[in-house]
Amino acid sequence: MSTTKEQRFSIISTLLFLVAFTGLLLFFGFTAPFPPPVEEGILINFGNTETGSGEIEPIIAEATKVEEVPIPPKPSITEPVVNNDKEEEVVTQDFDQTAVIEEKKRQEKKEKEALEQKKMEEDIARQQQEELEKNKREEEERIRKEQQLKSINDRGKNAFAGKNPDGGTKGEGVNGGIGNQGDPNGDVNSKNRTGGTTGGDGISFNLAGRNSKSLPKPEYLSKSEGKVVVEVTVDQNGNVIKATSGGKGTTTSDRTLHQAAEKAALKATFDVNKNAPPQQVGTITYIFILQ
Repeated sequence: MSTTKEQRFSIISTLLFLVAFTGLLLFFGFTAPFPPPVEEGILINFGNTETGSGEIEPIIAEATKVEEVPIPPKPSITEPVVNNDKEEEVVTQDFDQTAVIEEKKRQEKKEKEALEQKKMEEDIARQQQEELEKNKREEEERIRKEQQLKSINDRGKNAFAGKNPDGGTKGEGVNGGIGNQGDPNGDVNSKNRTGGTTGGDGISFNLAGRNSKSLPKPEYLSKSEGKVVVEVTVDQNGNVIKATSGGKGTTTSDRTLHQAAEKAALKATFDVNKNAPPQQVGTITYIFILQ
């Protein structure tokens, strides 16, 4: 038996619908709920026996029974209720507060001690600095007084050079005699015991134990002036064998004056002394005046 196109379409559609419906039933209809539902029984009437009769429940009687339930006695007013937990809490709180106060006091004490220690160290440092400054001022004052005293003594020595400030008969010298060793035309500041004086010609000499025989004047033509000290070497016969200008005490660097002084010194002569060294060293001083 042949089927038409419409019949085939209907059969296929019906089969597809049944398959889809069966799938839906399998997916949703046969799944157990999670969590599984709790089993429930049948609600029964409230009562106090398995037998009874009538249509009205004894509600008032049951309510009266409920009101007759005994109430626990109230505590006596004379018996105070003590809450131990609260007291313990209060005690703990007081202890914590006391500990904080004690810690704060200790901290303040430490800070105070630190400040006192710092102040004491500063006082010690200041005292040491003041002591150092005081010692420095005293040392400076001592040096100043010593210098002042030395200056006074020097002025006194210069004022009484060659004289005995005690008024005695002894003077200054090395020969052991009475009076002041030297020359009346000498210089009070000179330490030389023997030698020539600076006379009107401006020539002087220093040669221990020797006297001069001839001290020629230097020949010069110069527009400068000053003092030239010539170091001379003298033999036992009194002849000058060497002369070098520019010795200690020279006040001019004019070469013309130096050459004139050397030439004049080489012409100078002294007394003969066989006991003198073969070459005795001394000085001749020339004072040049502006011409």
